[in-house]
Amino acid sequence: MTPNTKQRNLKKLAAFGINLQRIRIGKGISQEDLADRASVAFSTINKLENGHLNTGVCTVFDLARALKVSPKELFDF
Repeated sequence: MTPNTKQRNLKKLAAFGINLQRIRIGKGISQEDLADRASVAFSTINKLENGHLNTGVCTVFDLARALKVSPKELFDF
């Protein structure tokens, strides 16, 4: 992986995390509550929101369900 590719990937992860956090806060849901609703670990939510974790499609769908948004909305950044 070239340095430019790594930088692009980190920017995408950060943008996803910021958008996830924006949606979660907008709905008045804590990280702990989102983790519980999506059946994932609290640390997963924290790492996603901080751009430190690249997650799978199934988790994206679980997060969207828990937030009552479409999966696409999580990528609207």
